[in-house]
Amino acid sequence: MRVLILSTVHRWNDPRLFHKQARTLAKEHEVILAAVGEGGEKVLDGIRVRPLGVWKTRSDRPKLWRRAYSEIRRSKADLLHFHDPELAILLLPYAAFGRRKLVYDIHEHPTGGYARRHWIPGLLRGPVGKLFPKFICNTPHFFDAVLLAEDGYQHLFPSLPNVHLIRNYALIPDPDIPYVDRFSGFDSRRELRLMYFGQLLVQRGALKMVEMVHHLAPIFPNLSLDLVGGWLPPSLGDELKRAVQDSAGRIRLHGYLDYKDADALLRRAHLGLIPLLPDPNHEGSMATKFYDYMIHGLPFVASDLPHWRPFVEQNPAGICADPTDARSFAQVIAQLAQSPEKLRDLSRNGYHLVREKFRWDFEGDRLLQIYRDLS
Repeated sequence: MRVLILSTVHRWNDPRLFHKQARTLAKEHEVILAAVGEGGEKVLDGIRVRPLGVWKTRSDRPKLWRRAYSEIRRSKADLLHFHDPELAILLLPYAAFGRRKLVYDIHEHPTGGYARRHWIPGLLRGPVGKLFPKFICNTPHFFDAVLLAEDGYQHLFPSLPNVHLIRNYALIPDPDIPYVDRFSGFDSRRELRLMYFGQLLVQRGALKMVEMVHHLAPIFPNLSLDLVGGWLPPSLGDELKRAVQDSAGRIRLHGYLDYKDADALLRRAHLGLIPLLPDPNHEGSMATKFYDYMIHGLPFVASDLPHWRPFVEQNPAGICADPTDARSFAQVIAQLAQSPEKLRDLSRNGYHLVREKFRWDFEGDRLLQIYRDLS
């Protein structure tokens, strides 16, 4: 089949879109990937990548939707694999009258966050927040397949044979990276490198991490924090840039980095941070940062959320802390940073657990079987 993977929200080189799904599907199908990004068309790993442009303001979103429609016509794809909630509405005519197969890929909580989307006009956010989740949870009645990235919200969808779990598990490097004991001779007072890898939002703890650095700096004179990821809204970027200027070189703001470009930072870090705040959009969802850190044997300090604590306790690769209190979270970091043996144990556990239990290979095989059934 000719497959068009489509997103007007995610970048074309998003880990789930390109590195996991597109590269997996390209083993058996012709794959075109049209998603957010700049530049011209290119072919990578046998995948035809067509950037749709980028959006920065509310008025940019309809432009990307129009380009997505043009790409559908241009691609002449047999199957549309789309990733965005708004595309679920925009593609309903294809579900009713089109001849293409439609696969909706859901990798955010279907009932949380719509009322706070800054690109939705203010007067519409309330109604959208109430009505849109109901529509999303009923999309299996309209589309040929619905893929869920999380176990935590499977119960919200009807028990239909076209609803499938394709978890957002870890993409193990090929060739794999050997385990390296980064804590041999480690002294946190000599150097302590913290890292956050993922989109920077207030509700994901972006500003809390800045506070944590202020609390930790007097204890660890050579502390640093690498923030890797894009940010929203733009005003948050302005705040973070001011924090960088005021941090005496302790905070480094890298912006968005591709998976491979972030690799060097992940290898050098001592602790990964996952300080997401309690939020409807985080309920029942597992942050992929858990797996990103575990791939590299990087211990983490994660938010003590009800659905995360069992994972951390059953897979001892990090510890939990209260994300709403930056001082408390910093104290947990400080205690762990001064326990090299504990860090080494968490590091080894995470490296091996992700390869034994949370590999994308398992999910990729299931994705290919779903496509065979749709052919």
